[in-house]
Amino acid sequence: MAGELERLQRAFAEIEAKQALHELNARYCNGIDRRDQALLASVWWPESEIDFGLFKGTGAAFAELICAPNPAVETMFHFTSNELFEIDGDRATGRSYVIGMTVVDGPDGKSDQMVGGRYLDKYRRKNGVWKFTNRLFVLDWNANQPGSAIWTEGIGALARRGRSDLDDVSYSFFRS
Repeated sequence: MAGELERLQRAFAEIEAKQALHELNARYCNGIDRRDQALLASVWWPESEIDFGLFKGTGAAFAELICAPNPAVETMFHFTSNELFEIDGDRATGRSYVIGMTVVDGPDGKSDQMVGGRYLDKYRRKNGVWKFTNRLFVLDWNANQPGSAIWTEGIGALARRGRSDLDDVSYSFFRS
């Protein structure tokens, strides 16, 4: 019986760690998509590194860069899926697929830029908290096309529109 209890405790600890890493990935995406520098900076240990292709450096510097005002970027969103984590005590590795979309307002009008790739990650748990120590973005595909959003009719005109900043409705919605 004691052996079964220990097995269950180990299994629960692994499930708990994997859930924490899943939520860390979600906070990363939310921090980028809302340009929430405080949230995005909170997912990295100070010694962390990220190689994003267009940027290579610390997590804190990445958070500062990616959240800086950029009038050319109208909106962006991305999500991760197919997460696979391997836990080894207070260290872990992970891989996940990512699809992202950015609407950019350029000299020739708006364009929809879509990318698909993978995140290869290393994590560390300190004082019970998981954060990234290393992230590599691998680009597998991309597609670019002229902007095609319709905001004047249908759901585009009727639904509440998201924003890529701290004025997004998700911040006020959860406060009330």
